[in-house]
Amino acid sequence: MASYLTNGETQRDETAAERNTASFEVFSSIRCDQLLTRSPHNTQISYHDCNTPSQFYMLRFHRDRMLAAVDELGWIEARGFLEGPSGVVRLMQVLQDHFVDSHDSAQVSQPLKLRISINSRGHTSVTSISLPSLPLSSLLFSHFPPTLSRLPPSIDHPTSDRSWRVFISPTPVSPSLFTRHKTTERAVYDEARSHIPTTPQRDNALSEILVANHRGEVMEGSITTPYFWRRGRWVTPPASAGGNTGTTRRFALEAGLCVEEPVMRQSVAEGEAMWLSNGARGWGWGEIEKLDGQGSDGSISSSPIRHS
Repeated sequence: MASYLTNGETQRDETAAERNTASFEVFSSIRCDQLLTRSPHNTQISYHDCNTPSQFYMLRFHRDRMLAAVDELGWIEARGFLEGPSGVVRLMQVLQDHFVDSHDSAQVSQPLKLRISINSRGHTSVTSISLPSLPLSSLLFSHFPPTLSRLPPSIDHPTSDRSWRVFISPTPVSPSLFTRHKTTERAVYDEARSHIPTTPQRDNALSEILVANHRGEVMEGSITTPYFWRRGRWVTPPASAGGNTGTTRRFALEAGLCVEEPVMRQSVAEGEAMWLSNGARGWGWGEIEKLDGQGSDGSISSSPIRHS
């Protein structure tokens, strides 16, 4: 397995043998929601040439991200399970089997977060937890909701409820296989999330923390993709920054909702509003908050910046 120096730089990469006997797994977290069966758009992006309504959120995009990970890892058996149109069907069947086996009829209408993992031998496992209900407009749309899309995100009083309180980790992260892909080796994200305050908050927003690389570029959120308002458009950090290329991020780019553009952590201001997306929780807006002790050396500005 790769080892890391104290400054976060990779000392050596894994060998093919180490990758094929890895203790970690590749995974993706996908929303299962009966409401999605009403969306032809979700059906279109979930399957190859299939008109069967899908209750799984962007299923094919989840398969594609897992396939990209096992390809880079050289996991031949896992690739055999995931590749091709039949791979999407196999993935769907694993999810469907878990849904049927683990949830009774009384829970059918309750949205679920299904976490599907695959190991180097191509063996899969699924766990699930309940999720809050959301309208389709929070999951699939052709443009960012107008609350923030027509205004710079430093507005003081958005009209919709905040979904996320957002911080920036003080610890730089070195891009690696484990940041490019979603695996169960999540030490850098666990470390980042350890900085999230446990103090009471003013609403029911979830907590997120952004990570940046040693160049000062925002890579991603620990569990979300962030979108920032810059020069009159929404941007998301490019893959070259080293972060995960998530499913909802792919949806946003392909739909023209945003473009890739480097975002320096120094440009992110306290009080700045932004969009975030997640493959299980959909879309919501968040607001940047300052961690205790954050200063001017690569940290967020104390005064909101209006990005025109």
